Amino acid sequence: MNSKTTTVLSIATVIAGAALNFPEFLMGSPANAKNIIVTLAYIAMGILVLSISAINKNQRIMAASVVFWLLTFLFALLTAYVNATGAIVDWAIPFVIVFIGPWYGISFFTNNFLTASIIIALISFGMSLAAFLLLQRTKWD
Repeated sequence: MNSKTTTVLSIATVIAGAALNFPEFLMGSPANAKNIIVTLAYIAMGILVLSISAINKNQRIMAASVVFWLLTFLFALLTAYVNATGAIVDWAIPFVIVFIGPWYGISFFTNNFLTASIIIALISFGMSLAAFLLLQRTKWD
């Protein structure tokens, strides 16, 4: 799979994940089977894109993956902070929709959004670390 296809696949995955989970995410409805499937597919596509870019030694996509997953991590931490303190950060809403929306299926397995945000932060940190290590490895090859 070439770089352009991988880039389009990445962008389409984020948009589809956010759009499919948006109705329940917006209303704060309980997560359902659709949300779980979307979230699992989103994670699988993230792993697939990272794997393909590592196989092809595409440093540009791996670097973009590091940035993307770090942004997801930061907005998950911000979401956890908001859920813990009740702080208002209206400026972050569009970013949370894009970066956290596809993860709404995680809330099916948790009792509250704070726990879900922490789980999202941990997974996205792991993904950013994996992308960073793969990027470093390709630089030495």
